[in-house]
Amino acid sequence: MDFRNVHIHSHVSVDAKEVAREIAKVFPDRTVNVRSPFEYDGRIEHARILDARQPFEKQPKRGDSMMPLYDGFWLQRILAESIPAAECSHVHIVFTDLLTCTFNEDDWRYHGRAVVCGTPSIISMTGIVEAPAKPKEFYLAGFGGMAAGSLKKKFVGRFIDYGDDMTAAATAYALQALFFFVADGDPFCSNKNCRLYNAHWQEELLRMSKKGEFCQRHSQMANKFNKNGSRH
Repeated sequence: MDFRNVHIHSHVSVDAKEVAREIAKVFPDRTVNVRSPFEYDGRIEHARILDARQPFEKQPKRGDSMMPLYDGFWLQRILAESIPAAECSHVHIVFTDLLTCTFNEDDWRYHGRAVVCGTPSIISMTGIVEAPAKPKEFYLAGFGGMAAGSLKKKFVGRFIDYGDDMTAAATAYALQALFFFVADGDPFCSNKNCRLYNAHWQEELLRMSKKGEFCQRHSQMANKFNKNGSRH
């Protein structure tokens, strides 16, 4: 992977230029540019998931899920076909509304993902909202009969919702996408204070996004990578 060139494909919910600036702070010798939204066509429907409890190869031909779901790895393959040959070795980060998911054999079902790392790396705006869980109290109140509108008002500020500025969270996921290449496919951190923490809860995502710091291990890893060169 040629890390010298990083291309960010923008989205209306994200200040892509701010994401680019944050990336440049961490990897100052790279060329980071912002592009228009990534264009895709009807081929993405080949990655569509109609039954969240069946792996991709056993998906039914017909069906209708309440929210459109897409197998993240198959979607990645389809989008990669649209990358120009001269840029195939570059880093591409695609922000999209498509809800990416991956199949987990432990509980035999698909789970929504905010980020799918690779070429290109896909960051789902819908996944940022839907994948990390909201506070436990939110669900308990919902089970108790509280209306959706009232729930959101009561717990405002404790989770990211549609229409919110997602730039800070998108930046965290963009950095995870980059560390996927730096850390040999293992971009996540177990330290809750690190911006590479694999957040499973919205409040964890908000905290690590706002904190904007790396743990010592990942800070040293970035410094070593910058010192050693741009190809990985």
